[in-house]
Amino acid sequence: MAEALKTFRGSCHCGEYIYEVDLSEKFEPNECNCSFCYKKGALWIVPKPGSFRFVKGDISTLTNYTFGQKTFHHKFCPNCGVQLVSLGFVETPKPGEVKEPITGFNVRSFQYGQGVDVWTIERKQIDGKSWRGSYVTSKFAGPEPTAVIEGSKIYTGSCHCGGVKVALKSKPLDKSSSDKILECNCSICNRYGAAWIYPEKEQVVLEGEDNLGVYLFNTKSFGKTFCKICGVAVHNIRQPISEEQLSAMPEGMRNWVEGSLGLMPFNLRLLNDLNVKDLNVGQFDGYNQTQPRFVEP
Repeated sequence: MAEALKTFRGSCHCGEYIYEVDLSEKFEPNECNCSFCYKKGALWIVPKPGSFRFVKGDISTLTNYTFGQKTFHHKFCPNCGVQLVSLGFVETPKPGEVKEPITGFNVRSFQYGQGVDVWTIERKQIDGKSWRGSYVTSKFAGPEPTAVIEGSKIYTGSCHCGGVKVALKSKPLDKSSSDKILECNCSICNRYGAAWIYPEKEQVVLEGEDNLGVYLFNTKSFGKTFCKICGVAVHNIRQPISEEQLSAMPEGMRNWVEGSLGLMPFNLRLLNDLNVKDLNVGQFDGYNQTQPRFVEP
């Protein structure tokens, strides 16, 4: 007897793109360790042909990013930066060979309320690093952050395409670090797959800001930025806010905004020669603590 399938609904955050995919209820997504999937924190599921459909938005209008041998095309929403789908070939078609590309959906874009928790779901590990040539990192060439920190180290990195680069001055980051590093499961951070660190502004230098998209939602007190070329989440940028707007916020949100004035939170997955799995990354239940709660499109 054929296995019963469940229809899962996914979307970008702004709601311009919504899809449905039919899967086994107890599916296991693939976690790939290639340079791109790591920076995205992506978790992939590959449904059978004919078992997925876009119910809003045209897949051809998603921003397309490809690199290296261009065997995969990664597609994200141009408005909010959320990665939805990837199309391509694990084994490149031979000359004259007709082959349908595989279509993978990013489980991080699945909507809440469907029994999918990316923090606890069992994952299959995929060694995507070994499939293609090695990734060449982009070199940061800007000025050093101005912060004075005894025993500090300079970390550099970038989005995947190198359009946005970052330098961080901090104490060495390892398992013994006291720096706050968090994954958040709120509606946008869960979709971005980011691991946030919260340094002072003087500890960070950012290059390539012209390549940043800024996405505003909810209270619009912070903009979530992403590279407009490759879609990798970059940092949180505080927006101008009046005292009236601040006082109207729920207490928890107001305290968060006021406490972040001198900070520059950014996605630690940008940094080269550092893997977030080698650090003490906490978990913040932003989904239940952020009010008003996001309404899935």
